[in-house]
Amino acid sequence: MASNESKERAYRKLESSSLLQQTMFRYMLEAQAASEEGKLAWVTSGFPVEIPLAMNLGVSYPEQYTAVVGSQKVGPEVCGFAEELGYSQELCSYARAGIGSTDRPDDSPLGGLPEPQVLLACNNICGTVLRWYEAVSKLTGAPVFLLDTPPVQRRQPSHHREYVRTGLEELIDFLGEEFDTSLEEDKLQEVASNSTKAIDLWTKSLEACKHKPSPLNCADRFLAMAPVVSMRGKEHILEYYEALLNEVEGRIQQGMGAIRDEKIRLLWDNIPPWFSIYKFFNGLAKRGVVFPADTYTHAWTGSLEGEDILNRMVDIYSNVYLNRGLRAKVDKMAGLIEEYHLDGFVMFSVRSCKRYSLGQLVSKDLVTERTGVPGVVIEGDMVDSRLFNEAQIETRIDALIEMIE
Repeated sequence: MASNESKERAYRKLESSSLLQQTMFRYMLEAQAASEEGKLAWVTSGFPVEIPLAMNLGVSYPEQYTAVVGSQKVGPEVCGFAEELGYSQELCSYARAGIGSTDRPDDSPLGGLPEPQVLLACNNICGTVLRWYEAVSKLTGAPVFLLDTPPVQRRQPSHHREYVRTGLEELIDFLGEEFDTSLEEDKLQEVASNSTKAIDLWTKSLEACKHKPSPLNCADRFLAMAPVVSMRGKEHILEYYEALLNEVEGRIQQGMGAIRDEKIRLLWDNIPPWFSIYKFFNGLAKRGVVFPADTYTHAWTGSLEGEDILNRMVDIYSNVYLNRGLRAKVDKMAGLIEEYHLDGFVMFSVRSCKRYSLGQLVSKDLVTERTGVPGVVIEGDMVDSRLFNEAQIETRIDALIEMIE
């Protein structure tokens, strides 16, 4: 029966998905246990998580949880809990869903996140995270620590590097005082090594998508990135990324793509609409459209290994995609289009994520001018489906496909 069903689908399901589910289930259990022990930190996705992990804390990622809220198609309801507290619908839907689920966990998916003891934010992904965590702090009583990373334009000045490094040292002091613990160098080396190995395996799976047909589609990567976002530094996630890479390489050897009839290869820019991720990408797969690359899942790169890990952290966490200027974003997109042999690109202008979406109209023209391939900007949101006009988006995607064909 399963074989007949797979023949009817335009896309292929990853066999390693079951191991991914087990890995994420363990993540939730460990976070719950850490909260009960009074050692849970909520962290932003671009936070140097290796430090709290090396100081024996558990971690939870509110952004990842709110993506789950979106995928469960209850974004409007959970965002509405925050709106009832007075937060505007113009505020980021990750923040609204995070605040709403903290205020009303019993009415939210999975009963909300386990209660935090500290809130660790880094503004290398956006500035809203600080206000979001301050709101959560009022609800939970957990203190907030902000790692401030000034935006990077071209080369990072030495005084910027010293400033960020001082922030990392203050983080170690903050966690030491809050949890009566200290950072052991050997433990930090071990966590940094595990983080680097996971990112290396993940990067190899991403780069394998340069092959035709692409062994992974966009929805595959957005789900598979979950452990490297939430558990990099943990040794046990290496098993999952080894299994994923083996499956990806096996598909390449067999000439098997993520979709059955690859005709058009596109780049995706921005967070996906979580409430429609399967419908959107698998719907286009039926028309032969695959997305071998995107700007989001390529954000976790680089090695943390070396004699001075704090300096490596300054490099990695200061230079994330969203903390760099428009020129760097255009360079990134043009490079992916060339390296992955893409025919065009889709830029998702997310109403909630202003940091990611700012400048997309200008970027679109610059990327087309440099690469010669067409692109389109579609508008919507990643969690709040009230801000997603499916018919309008379909019309714009159709126009892009017609230009390419």
